[in-house]
Amino acid sequence: MVKNRKFKTVFVWAVVLLLGFCFSGVAAASDKPMIWRLQSAWATSTGQHPAFQKMCDMIKQESNGRLEIKLFGPGEIVGTVEMFDAVVNGVLEMAGGSGIYNSGKIPEGLVEFGMPFALENKAELDDFWLNYKGGEAFKIVQEAYRKRGAELLAIHAGNSYGYMTAFPATTAAEFKGKKIRSFGFFGSIVQMMGGQPVSLPTEDQYLALQQGTVDGTIFPYLAMQTMNLKEVAKHAILPPVLGSPTSDVYVSSKAWAKLPEDIKPIVIKYVRLQNEWYMAKEYPQEQEMLANPDEFGIEVHRMKPEEVTKLKAMGQKIWDGVAKRSEGTAKLIDMLRAYKAEKQGS
Repeated sequence: MVKNRKFKTVFVWAVVLLLGFCFSGVAAASDKPMIWRLQSAWATSTGQHPAFQKMCDMIKQESNGRLEIKLFGPGEIVGTVEMFDAVVNGVLEMAGGSGIYNSGKIPEGLVEFGMPFALENKAELDDFWLNYKGGEAFKIVQEAYRKRGAELLAIHAGNSYGYMTAFPATTAAEFKGKKIRSFGFFGSIVQMMGGQPVSLPTEDQYLALQQGTVDGTIFPYLAMQTMNLKEVAKHAILPPVLGSPTSDVYVSSKAWAKLPEDIKPIVIKYVRLQNEWYMAKEYPQEQEMLANPDEFGIEVHRMKPEEVTKLKAMGQKIWDGVAKRSEGTAKLIDMLRAYKAEKQGS
């Protein structure tokens, strides 16, 4: 009888110790940091990359190491246009890109990226997406992402997109017959101007301009300096087609759901700050270059007022076409037109 009691006592304690070991193991496992993979669409040579890296560092620091985000450059894990599927399917947890890359699956991404001659600067862009009608526009795009398995965290301002050419121009007619590297609706506007749109990867622009394969490109003006495009296309044509195009940051819905609630505000905070860091550095550089062309070895040409009116009319045709893509794009275009009308009337 005594032996049985001793045996039972030893057995009970063995079980207690075993369970304690198991639960301590679970606790230890839960203390391990969550590791996310973030791929950016923006080249490591641009200001976006260090801003993203600082964002990752600050999230790790403020979460006390509980969330670590590893940053990858364009193409390091998947192609840029494949990033959205990679996030939804769990190959990546997070991506920094642009709505235009996702527009094949999310038509609202076209409006997110920007409509020609619409929002003219960062202040307008932030006001429309975050403040106008209580941020309804952002909510429409965010819901479109959610339906596809991603959580849109932010829509950010970028530097102006405009025409950089190997020839001077102040009228649309001067683009007739010219080959212009373009993509998306930019190509449609080139056609309306009488030019020939040419599709080329970003990295092939310099050589194509140097060899005369194309006569110009549509790209951020700052690339004249950062990518030395001024050596092969020294003419900047104003006004920009997109005064403030956008970039975005989104995460897998599954990864977001697993993230502890106290870490989510930290992620959102630094996702938004990374754009402030980026724009604070690069936007002034763009403005200085365009304001002082002689110092930078470029020439700046402004379209005549009547030509700008023609270009804006061309842009409205793009708006009309995008509005037909989905219920969401129709709502967004209506909101954009109402916002512009209110701004002009104020």
